Amino acid sequence: MKIAFVTIATNKYIKYAENLLESMNKHAFSNTQDQVNLFVFTDKPELFKNHFGRVNPIGVHITHVPFPLISLLRYHYYSNCEVLQNYDYVYHIDCDMIMKDMVGEEILGHRVCVSHPGMSSFDNNSKFPYDRNVAANSGVDIGKGNHYYQNCFQGGESKEFINMCKYLRDQSEEDLRKNYIALWHDESYMNKYMILNTPTVVLPPTYAQPESWSSFGPTKILHIDKNHLQVRKSQ
Repeated sequence: MKIAFVTIATNKYIKYAENLLESMNKHAFSNTQDQVNLFVFTDKPELFKNHFGRVNPIGVHITHVPFPLISLLRYHYYSNCEVLQNYDYVYHIDCDMIMKDMVGEEILGHRVCVSHPGMSSFDNNSKFPYDRNVAANSGVDIGKGNHYYQNCFQGGESKEFINMCKYLRDQSEEDLRKNYIALWHDESYMNKYMILNTPTVVLPPTYAQPESWSSFGPTKILHIDKNHLQVRKSQ
């Protein structure tokens, strides 16, 4: 199989993508013969050339824009990357994550999400931080939705992932033209999409384990602690 991971890493976040790549060389489908690539959407694609390891990185040039646009526009970037159509599966992974154990065939599925670590114990959907502005494309009515997903790691079969990205690109761009930014940016749009299109595989919070939180079990993918405001301030 051909499996693509995609991430966004511009300016000060590039160093995190380099650490992610190192961890993927050890743990991404390491017990298979599958082809694995990491597409790094970055303002410095030349930094991701001439790497030799299990996972071959591919730099894709994008222009850096300030947060939250750099995150919100991920669906725009991914939907314009035609080469992703040549893969069997495509997964977004935040650049500031590290694989701590083997990640392999258990993540394969048509539409794959991760249960949000902060919401996984809630049994009342009124507590989920959906965007409640029902006039926006990201808006969710009270009573709708039965799960809240972390958008730092999700994906699935390439055709489904690309179709989702195109749909959410159009939804978010329509809201942006109205000067509206969703409550939790790209995550709000993704959760709205998953209400309309139920995931076929839901991975546990161990695939998005915050570094300083109590463990949800043996960690598969760790979300590195950092002060985002400080990192972005220097950009």
